[in-house]
Amino acid sequence: MGKVEDKKKMKKEALLDSALKLFTEKGPAETSVSEIAKDAQMAKGTFYLYFKDKYEIRDCLIARQTHFIFQKAHRELSAIFEKMVPDQVEDGIVYLLENIIDQFTENPEILRFISKNLSWGIFSNLRIQDLDNQNCMDIFDGILERSSRKYRQRELMIFMIVELVNSTCYNVILNHAPVAVQELKKELICTVRGIMDQFAVAIDDTGVNV
Repeated sequence: MGKVEDKKKMKKEALLDSALKLFTEKGPAETSVSEIAKDAQMAKGTFYLYFKDKYEIRDCLIARQTHFIFQKAHRELSAIFEKMVPDQVEDGIVYLLENIIDQFTENPEILRFISKNLSWGIFSNLRIQDLDNQNCMDIFDGILERSSRKYRQRELMIFMIVELVNSTCYNVILNHAPVAVQELKKELICTVRGIMDQFAVAIDDTGVNV
């Protein structure tokens, strides 16, 4: 990468850093392009060389922050996942979710920003660079493929689990209601396992669906 490209990358990163700072402090609705450019010590016109508007930079940040969180959770899961037998694979989903909840608990402002703006389209198509550019659904599918159980409508199942975790964590972590985080995690994991049980397909001894 040449000096010109390096400089462009640095400017884009500076805009992203300033936007994240302002979005987590004030929210996207209360933040203007002028404020982002000023915080990044650039002219307003420079912003438009990299992003169409503040909503494009918002979506870019949501994807990037979600990427960081999911990548970290999966990296830590990988350390123990290979030791899991097929009957324990569902524990991998639970471990992944618990890790993400812990990250949100440690960084509630990122949760506030992501939770209000994360769409299923962004999440399901998010590519994890360190994992051969797989998207999030590929990661979940990879975990479930090792399970001794089969599941119907996997995408719907994961969608319901992600939305459940997203909405309940938002209220508990940010509003401290109606329970503490640790109590939520205990009940939430039971509910997640129940959702997975609901979508599990019964098979007979010959391996045929019943």
